Amino acid sequence: MGLTSGGFFGFLIVVAVAVTAVIIWWWPKFAGSGIGAFLARIGLFLTAQVALIAVLLAGVNNYFLFYASWSDLFGTNNQGVNVQLNNNSSGPSEPQGTGRPLARQVTTIGQKKKGAPAKDGQIEQVEIRGERTGLTTQAYVYLPPQYFQKKFDKRHFPVMFDFTGFPGVPEQLITRLNVPATAAKEMNAGRVQPMVIVMLRPTPTSLMPRDTECTDVPGGPQVLTFYSQDLPERLASTYRVANGYRSWGVMGDSTGGYCAVKLAMTHSDRFTAAVSMAGYFYPRQDWQTGDLYGGSKQVKTDNSLIWRLQHLPPPPISVLVTTSPDGEKDYGEARKFLQLAAAPMATDKILVPGGGHNPHTWKRVTPSALQWLSAHLAHEGP
Repeated sequence: MGLTSGGFFGFLIVVAVAVTAVIIWWWPKFAGSGIGAFLARIGLFLTAQVALIAVLLAGVNNYFLFYASWSDLFGTNNQGVNVQLNNNSSGPSEPQGTGRPLARQVTTIGQKKKGAPAKDGQIEQVEIRGERTGLTTQAYVYLPPQYFQKKFDKRHFPVMFDFTGFPGVPEQLITRLNVPATAAKEMNAGRVQPMVIVMLRPTPTSLMPRDTECTDVPGGPQVLTFYSQDLPERLASTYRVANGYRSWGVMGDSTGGYCAVKLAMTHSDRFTAAVSMAGYFYPRQDWQTGDLYGGSKQVKTDNSLIWRLQHLPPPPISVLVTTSPDGEKDYGEARKFLQLAAAPMATDKILVPGGGHNPHTWKRVTPSALQWLSAHLAHEGP
């Protein structure tokens, strides 16, 4: 009986009703004042609570599809995933970035101890303020071991943004999804080229707890501009990274996945590739977002990735979509997006067997996503 099946949910409801009925029937038998009767009443009460909570949790999981199967829930589903390739793409001219260098602080988050950068790489914590937008955000920058090795001292490395979902914190990408550790393992095995990885939220820290959906809000915060212009310029002024658009990619999960594809589609002069892990493709607006579109239907439409493919020329980018037919409520959106994509835009996909909308699924996909993104980015120099 599947975790999200109607049969299992119905079974839990029947059990909860039966347990409640039995408890009501038995309750008078334990109405005494002795310790035994008291403990029995406590046991009956807890049994009823467990039955009701099980129904509640199953209902919430069925609605949001956090976990798609029993193995997904217990973390035993480690089945591999395969990238399904379609075609390739090319892109436009290269931009240049400018800006003041960032203040950097080395951190050991997610690491047992501080090691030698040329061997283990290095994670730095930075706070970035946008020159254009005035927005600020905190981020973690992973510098690969090769960044500190003499043989690579003339190389300018490709850059990858990695967005959390909302309202996630960047630390989770390090401690829970193990992105830097996975990247280092893949780099050491030669499956991923050395890259600079920037881990951050899809909403600037200065705007939390509002969910901005990476949107340039009419008359409000210019979040898309911050991520597409301010952030790259500040990073390029601080780190030895490549400037060309072929060297910049972006990845994210859930809301971060929507932001990743949105950034690449609207700014193909900066980003050449994007990975959407369980992202959606229509704009959202709710109590967490507030009015993102200034009451304009057209502005909201412009932020729909599906609408853009239907009505605008496709941008010259590559997109990897990871989703699950078993545990993603936005699976239909993902399919529609892939069907609409046309040259010069290229798309590939990963269908995750038994995957749900949760970090365990995204962790399973991360090695393949890093390999795919690495193959679409270029370094500069030897």
